Amino acid sequence: MTLPSISEQKAILQGCLNNINHQSNLMKQCLNDNNLLQALKHCSNFLNELRTNQLSPKQYYEMYILIFDSLEYLANHLLNSHNAKVQKIRRKQQRKLENANTGNNIEDGGNSEKSITSLDTTSSPFLSDLYELVQYSGNIIPRLYMMIVIGTTYMATNEAPTKEIMKDMIEMCRGVQHPIRGLFLRYYLSQRTKHLLPFSNSVDFNETIEFLIANFIEMNKLWVRLQHQGHSSERELRYRERKELKILVGSNLVRLSQIIDDYKGNGEEDENYSPISFYKTNIFPTITEQIIQCRDHLAQSYLIDVLIQIFPDDFHFATLDNLLNNVFLNLHPLLKKSELISTLVDRFIVYHKFESDLVTETNEKLVVDDDNNNNKKVKKDQSFDTDTSELFGIFWNFYVRLYESDPDLPVEEHSTILQCYIKLSLTYYPTNLTNLDIIYKFATENLVSKNQDNSENTEELWLQLLVVPIRFFPSVKNLFNLPFFHEFYLKLTNKAYQKQISLEIINKFLGISTNDELLDISPPKVEEFEFEYLTTTDEIDGIFKYLLVLIKDSQSQQLNTSKNLGITKTIKLNNGENGIITQEFLDVQEKFCKVIHLIETPLDPFKNLSNLMYVRRKYLNKNSTNIIYTYPTLINKILYKLKLIGYMNLKQKKKNPSIDYSNQDLLITTNFKNLSIIIDELYQHHQQFNSELILKLYLNAATIADQLKQESLAYELFNQCFIVYEENLILSSHQYNYYHHISPQDSLGGGSLPYQSILLISNKLINTRYFNKENYESLITKLTVYGSKLLKKQDQCRSVYSCAHLWWWCEILLPPGEKSPTVNDNQTDEKSKGVTESEKTEESTKEIKAEAEAETQVKEDEETEPETEPEIEVDVLYRDDKRVLECLQKALRVADSCMDPYLSLKLFIEILNRCLIFNIYGNALVDSRYINGLIDLIRTNIDNLKTDDNEAAFLNVTDGGVASSSNVDDELDKEARLFRQSRGVFERTLDYIRDQQIHDNRFDGIIV
Repeated sequence: MTLPSISEQKAILQGCLNNINHQSNLMKQCLNDNNLLQALKHCSNFLNELRTNQLSPKQYYEMYILIFDSLEYLANHLLNSHNAKVQKIRRKQQRKLENANTGNNIEDGGNSEKSITSLDTTSSPFLSDLYELVQYSGNIIPRLYMMIVIGTTYMATNEAPTKEIMKDMIEMCRGVQHPIRGLFLRYYLSQRTKHLLPFSNSVDFNETIEFLIANFIEMNKLWVRLQHQGHSSERELRYRERKELKILVGSNLVRLSQIIDDYKGNGEEDENYSPISFYKTNIFPTITEQIIQCRDHLAQSYLIDVLIQIFPDDFHFATLDNLLNNVFLNLHPLLKKSELISTLVDRFIVYHKFESDLVTETNEKLVVDDDNNNNKKVKKDQSFDTDTSELFGIFWNFYVRLYESDPDLPVEEHSTILQCYIKLSLTYYPTNLTNLDIIYKFATENLVSKNQDNSENTEELWLQLLVVPIRFFPSVKNLFNLPFFHEFYLKLTNKAYQKQISLEIINKFLGISTNDELLDISPPKVEEFEFEYLTTTDEIDGIFKYLLVLIKDSQSQQLNTSKNLGITKTIKLNNGENGIITQEFLDVQEKFCKVIHLIETPLDPFKNLSNLMYVRRKYLNKNSTNIIYTYPTLINKILYKLKLIGYMNLKQKKKNPSIDYSNQDLLITTNFKNLSIIIDELYQHHQQFNSELILKLYLNAATIADQLKQESLAYELFNQCFIVYEENLILSSHQYNYYHHISPQDSLGGGSLPYQSILLISNKLINTRYFNKENYESLITKLTVYGSKLLKKQDQCRSVYSCAHLWWWCEILLPPGEKSPTVNDNQTDEKSKGVTESEKTEESTKEIKAEAEAETQVKEDEETEPETEPEIEVDVLYRDDKRVLECLQKALRVADSCMDPYLSLKLFIEILNRCLIFNIYGNALVDSRYINGLIDLIRTNIDNLKTDDNEAAFLNVTDGGVASSSNVDDELDKEARLFRQSRGVFERTLDYIRDQQIHDNRFDGIIV
């Protein structure tokens, strides 16, 4: 029958509700007036509204709730009336008994008491008569509802024939076969009998179970029948209506579960009673048979879900094999078995977690208190021991049979089921990885290989299978024991999904937390994450074979399309000349560098070096574009290990000089050569834009080689630095972009890249101590020449006076008692030159000692300790005063040749400050006469540049304090500002000389 329109349904519902409220109020008035028959008539009138078939289930339920409340009022009134009548009869019989006792007729009194007891227990004609009376009602719907409300009220009394009334009501309900009316009628029956069903003994218990099962079967039939009524065009509508009514059917199973849980057996009669066995024998077969026979998609899906959810987990363990192989395999073909499997597995996982927490809590209590009362455990069903050892095997056998019976099962089904199996195995068998390997082997051979043309959605499902164990395992090394895991990983043709798996692995290895939406199980608790080291090549292969897809990824090439520009936030390399990258790409490269640091063998550093070389040779060099991000970390790691090995080697040589350590020296030399190959590879591919970085790597390697007394290696590495400088840093225009904003007058601003490179090499060379004189002078001479050939005059000048320090050491930087080969060679040459040079050295030594004594005297006189220069042993320092003077003279010539007079003045002042440093450290050729001449030169240049505006600007700053920057910028031009800055630096330098002359007795003879 076609339902009316929505507006008509609302009007019909409102009319029914109004009539129900009206008749209910009349019924209550009649009950208050003790007019029971008239009240039943009004009750029958509003129950007639339930006969309608023009309302939807939701509207029918709204009307049912209102009627339910009214019937509850009637039931309470009937029960109270019954109890009042019983009390009245008892009081009447009690008075008769008292009268009999008063007449001294003891024998008759005894008989009277017996008759009273008989009346109390048997006389209840009120409810039984009403139960018979309402059966004469004309319409079946009001008749059955009144029968149920009166019959269940009758069952609540002590003397009622409960089982007969139950049978009568369940049979009479068969008279209503309309699906909606019949469902609500039987639902009302189950609601009214919920707390009245007898189960005090085994007979009552069995009959109650039969009553509930019978009601469930009939309700299920009515529910399924609803789908097949009406026109086929209304099939979807009826399907939605049935979904709204499903809770009515499930309520019977819920009550059935409660009854089984409440019944504990009846003494010796049920001594061998087991709820699990009873469920397995009597309930499970009947219910599952009804579920299978109904052949309805919605009914089977909902009822199986209810069956899994409401009955205890132990029941499912006992019936698991039958449930999977005899029930799930025989369900509707269109039913998604994966949803049922997922629900069942989730129950088992929650059960396992609960049992684990219970055991933990019990053990904690036993530790705290060993009393016997605490040793009592919760009683469990002893007839069935939950054995989970074969749990995975049962599930897997079912899956194999399912695959054989339905080869065309959708990929989504396979993925969901296998994910559930992985979670199940990880929960119950966390150390047994064989089960996981079985899953991945089956998926590789039968699922992925079968469908080579996997779509993106399909591969996303396979991706989830791979992610679950990675997030669960406490250590990513557990994947090494799953050979088919990697094979399954390689079956993914979508590189994006492979990268996602690789990122999951690298995040797990580094202890980086991720989003665990896919993981419904709790991984093992770890109090604090501890990094794991990769100590063998097998472990390195086990991790890096998954990371290879990330190593080969070239982000800069992928984003050079208009499709990605503007959508993905990018970073330009060298102002876009070297491509663009994303922050995510840099994060991945950073993670690679962290993994490289975890390649560690603490007890065998040579093995560690071998592993690092292995990683570079087999994996890192697969993409030459990305080595600029990973090689620097690898090189620094190798240098650190070489430094440790070299220091230990030197210490052993010093401790046991008689032992031959040539093998270790050879190994160190070999590893340095391998390191040079790595840096050279980086240079070959990235010299255009990253020469400065490569220069720093060479310098670090050369410095460490010198510290380890590997002179030949250090010399060659410094030569490589010069090669990098010559080929890429002198005239490469793209290297200057970063420094274009530097002012030539700013000595601390950095300068050009060639100038910066000269300073880098100079700073490393001045700290070397194990070159012989010839090699050292060859290197510093070459560097000074490079500095003197720079294009910009200011860079050339500053490079030359900076290189002057290479000829005049000021720090020892050696262990006590050790001398530098550079100084030993230097002393030999000086002896061959004669007495003149030695006298010069003695004079320098005397000057330094005199200065040290003067400083010591000042320190004793003053209350506060001023900073003093330490006493330096000249015989352990390499010094060549002539070369220093030559460098300073060269710098002066270059500064004088500058076309900009203000820049020339600034450079003169900088050279003056350098001369003061050399004078302090005892260079006899840079004496007071030389410095006075330089001061006069500077003053002459200042006088030549002095103008009225410049003088006014300088006086405005020096005499009146610091002028406001806004006024100065507005009134002075660029030259005036430069002059003011240079003259201010010069005046502060002269102030420093005066201060040193007064307090530290330095700079004697310098006229300021």
